[in-house]
Amino acid sequence: MWKDRIVEQVRKNREKLFAEFNYDIHKFSKYIMEIQKNDKKRLVTKHQVKN
Repeated sequence: MWKDRIVEQVRKNREKLFAEFNYDIHKFSKYIMEIQKNDKKRLVTKHQVKN
């Protein structure tokens, strides 16, 4: 099967990044929102999550 080096690198980086947040999407989202405040770029939008 053919493998795309870029896709593999993105997946590797994603795994490393999420591991830093103990695979907690809420912690990761909070981190991204803080970066966004300082950078003024729109990285994510805030959605209401139903539990």
